[in-house]
Parts: sequence; structure tokens; C-alpha cells
Amino acid sequence: MYSYVTFSVLLSAIVGTSVAVWLLVRNESGRPAFAFGLFMLTMAVWSATHVGALMSETVHWQLRFTQLSYVSVVFAPITWLVFALRYTDRSEWGSGRRIALLSVVPVLTLGFVFTARHHSLFYSSISLIEVGGRPFLETEPGPWHAVNVAYSYTLLLIGTGLLVDAALTNNRLYRRQSAVLLTCALTPWLVNGAYHIGVRPVPEIDPTPLAFTLVGIPLAALVLRTDLTTFVPIAHERVFQTLDDPVLVISPDDRILEANASAQSVLGADRPLEGVAAEAVLPAELSDGEPFHLPLEATISCSIPVDGETRRFLAQCRAIAPERAADSQGAIVSLTDITVHLNQRDALAAKNDALETQTAKLELKNEQLERLASVVSHDLATPLATGESLLQLVRADLEGTDPELEQLLDELETVHDRLREFSAALPELARESTDVESPIECDLETVAEAAWNVVDTYDLTLVVESTRTVRADPRRLQQAFENLFQNCVEHGSASSRSQVDDGIERGSTSSQRGDATGNGVTTVRVGTLEADDAPRATERPDTTSPLPDRVGFYVEDDGPGIPFERREYVLRFGVSTGSGSGYGLAIVRTIVEAHGWSLAVVDSSQGGARFEVFDVE
Repeated sequence: MYSYVTFSVLLSAIVGTSVAVWLLVRNESGRPAFAFGLFMLTMAVWSATHVGALMSETVHWQLRFTQLSYVSVVFAPITWLVFALRYTDRSEWGSGRRIALLSVVPVLTLGFVFTARHHSLFYSSISLIEVGGRPFLETEPGPWHAVNVAYSYTLLLIGTGLLVDAALTNNRLYRRQSAVLLTCALTPWLVNGAYHIGVRPVPEIDPTPLAFTLVGIPLAALVLRTDLTTFVPIAHERVFQTLDDPVLVISPDDRILEANASAQSVLGADRPLEGVAAEAVLPAELSDGEPFHLPLEATISCSIPVDGETRRFLAQCRAIAPERAADSQGAIVSLTDITVHLNQRDALAAKNDALETQTAKLELKNEQLERLASVVSHDLATPLATGESLLQLVRADLEGTDPELEQLLDELETVHDRLREFSAALPELARESTDVESPIECDLETVAEAAWNVVDTYDLTLVVESTRTVRADPRRLQQAFENLFQNCVEHGSASSRSQVDDGIERGSTSSQRGDATGNGVTTVRVGTLEADDAPRATERPDTTSPLPDRVGFYVEDDGPGIPFERREYVLRFGVSTGSGSGYGLAIVRTIVEAHGWSLAVVDSSQGGARFEVFDVE
């Protein structure tokens, strides 16, 4: 009898150690199975020390092995509680600090156990008795022994209560898994409780570690079969059931193990989905009437009728345990509703088609406009030439006429000049009024310097105070800068503002050559407008430049500027700040507006003219 008992306990120690090592090696420290492995290791150590006590014949060694067994006895409830917390997704309750606090009583217990010969706190008496010709240690519990039993069973009850709560979950998969685990766990504790109240078939043996080892074998099988390490109710209610997308857990035999609330709503109708064959529920595109075998990581489009409306979904299948590849226990199928996305895509495609049609019409109109402008310009050339010839004949026939008639002829010649300028500018104006095509990233400083090198600016100085990147047509943006720079050259060297106010140009082109650095413009500045720039006030206190939340760039000079009352008109076609054609700034405006930007005229920091371009992306 003695040898059989010893062999059984030794076997339980070996099996328990094997199960514990298997769980500890295969799992990370934060997994529930790792905590269960620690628990099984404490049981194995308990069994091993029990074997040592059975094989010892002196009170000294039997007491020593009994004391060593308490290392497992006092920490087994803590490892059990940690396992229960992790299994039920309450790991935050088992922080390192709390585990340390829970270990205070076990540590005190070990201190009293290992010093039991010197006091009666844990054992009131220690003696050796003979049973069947073999000596066995007999102890009478002391007061701290009762404290340890009460404390240990409190922790065990808490952990077991958590498992009971998990066993009562609505999900049948977790309910079966937790029920098996709970049954296997309660059996040894019932055996231990019976031992403490005096029910001892073999008085010399504590059957608790042996019972734990016996149930540890089916528990290990449960871990292997259901993949407890990865398939546990982690955040079941907080994650799985609250997902907006339908999600199904499918077993290796193609049956639905679990479906979240969204899947039940979309696929379940009036029946529960658990236990139903996958091909009977999922759309035909995923099974074609055959047993469900959607390839792992595959994504397939499918249609599902929902509340009388056909909705489109993307179905994707993933392995529950990807690291186990083909041996993975089942799969997870998720359905992503893409109906709204597809509707938006179709609407966007229709809108793009409409925009392309509209663009084609606009391009056709632009071509017609350019052709018309060219025709008008060509047709004006002949009557203008005829009129100029007739004017020269009139001048030749009217030699020595009075000054008033001569002035009228001069004015008529000026009209002819303006008409010829207008005729020459018509094709360019038609081209510049069209929309911008295929804008690209442009650096303002690069474009401005390229424009500066084209314009004959004499001895003026260009200063680029800041730059930025904008999306624009670089050719047309450069032309806008050229016209702005040319405006500074042609109209920026007047000796006084009064000449401009009187409609007289602020310096002719010829005078610029010797007067560019005189009383007019000496420096042209280019810079950027930022979102937080303060508005720039004009001469009228009730008028300001563009709002400070608009970004863009500016071109300004230090000349006499443009009078406030003329700023509203200088950007119109044919309106000049002097005797020019009046189309340079109008072309700038058309280019700016073709890009979707806005143009304003304000005072520069030196009192000259400042052209601000804003609403620039």
C-alpha cells in the first residue's frame, strides 16, 4: 500500500511538472495559460515534497519536506487567482503591487512554518507516530494555521467565482470551455476541503496535489483542443460584441462557433447562428453551395439582403492562431459593409463624367473664343490701316491749319493707336481668360526670378523676402509676375502722385531709362502672406486688405502707388494708370482668377503699390 501511494504521488509530480513546463514554454508571460502553468508547477512541487516526506523516516526530514511543501501550498491560491484574472480579462486587477500585497500573508506563513520548532503559532505540537510499521509526522494546527487556511480559501473562492461568471456567459463556446475548466478545478479543492475537515481515506496522505495532477491532464487536453492560449473571452463584451462589422468564429468543421450582435442582425434573422453550418448562412459567393472553405487572408466581395435592401460587403477570413498556419483551430470571418462607399464611388464617378463633359464644352468654347478673337483682330487690321492712311492724307492736305484742328487730328491718331493695341491684345486676352490646366508645384522665388530676367527692369532691384510652394501653371504664373514687374517699370517712376491723379502716366518708357532710381520705384519686393498676418490698412480707414486667415503672396514697390479711388478700376480691361494700354493688370487678374485665387490692390509698406494674391492653396 505504501509503495503504491508513493509511486502515485511521484507520478503526479512528474506529470504535473511536464504539463507546467509545456504551458510555460509555449506561452508568453502575459497569457492565461502561462499563469495556469505556474499554478500546475506549484502543484508539481507540492507532490514532489510530499514524496520526500513519504520516503523519510525521521521527524527532522519529514518536517523539513513538510515545510518545503508549504512554499507551494501558500502560493498556489495566488497563482490560481492570477490565472482566473487573466482568463476573464481582468489582468489590471492583478498588478504587481497588488500581488505583492497579497503575498504578505503567505510570506508570514512561511516564516512561521520554517520556525515552527521554536513556537506554537503554526503547529501547537509536532510528533512522530507509527502507521503500518512506518513512522509518520503528526501535527496539531496552531492559530496561524487557521488564518492561512481561511486566507487561502478566500483567494481560491475569488478566483473560482470569476470562472463561474465566465462559465455563465451566453456564448456556448466559452460556456463549455469554462465549465470543463471549472469542473476540473473544483474537484481538487473539494478533495482538499474534505481532507481539512477530517475525511481522510489514507490518513498519512494529503490527496490535494495528486487530485490536481489527475485533473491537470484533461485540463492540458482542454488547452490543446480549444487553444485556450489564444481563444479565450478577452474583452468579449467590450470588443467582440460591440464591433460594428459582422464577425463570425468558424470551427475547423465549418460550423459557426460564435457570432457578434452585428452578424446576428445581418445574417441571423430569427434564429441563433451558433452551431449552424457556415455555408447555410454566408452568401453564395463565399461557398457556391459547397462546404465553406474561404481561403485564409482572402478578400471577396458579396451581396447580402438586409431589411429588404441588397447591401455589398467585403468578406475576409483570418486564422485564429496565425502562427499555427494550417493547424489553426478554426477561423474568423469578418464582413465589412461597403455599400455607402460604393454608392459614393459611383456618385463621384458620375460627377467626374459630368465634369469631364463640362470641361470638354468649356475647352470647345475657349477654342471658339480664341478663334473669334483672332478673326476680330485680323479684321480690325485692315480698317485701322485704312484709317491711318486717310489720317496721313488729311494731314498732308491741311498744312498750316489752325491749332484746334491739329489737336483733333492728334487725338484721332491716339484713338487709332489704342485700337491697334486693343486689336493686338485680343488673342492674348482670350487665351488668358481660360481655366488653368494641369497645375504643378511651383516655387514662387524661382518663378519670380525667371520673370524678372525677362522684363527690362533697368536698374530696379528685386528682393524676395519669403517664398512658398503653390500649385499653378508655371508659364501663366510667370506671365503674371512679368506684367506686375512691367507695371512697376512703366508706372512707378513718376515724380509726384498728382500726375497719376490727373490721368497722366507716371513716367514714360523713355524717361524710365534715366529716372528709374530717381523719385519713383527703386525696389520691387516679393513675399508670402500667412494666415496670421495682420490686415494692411489703406488710405480709407473703413477698407482693409484681405482677411488675415487667407494665405498667398504679394508684389509691391516703393513708388508713388495707386490712388485709392482708381484701385477699383485698374484691374479692368482697357483701364490704365497712365497712358498705357490698360491690359497688363487685367491680364494679371484673369490669370489669378483662372487659378481660383483672388487679387487686391493695397498700399505697400513704403507707400507704393502692393498687389496681394490670396486664397492660394
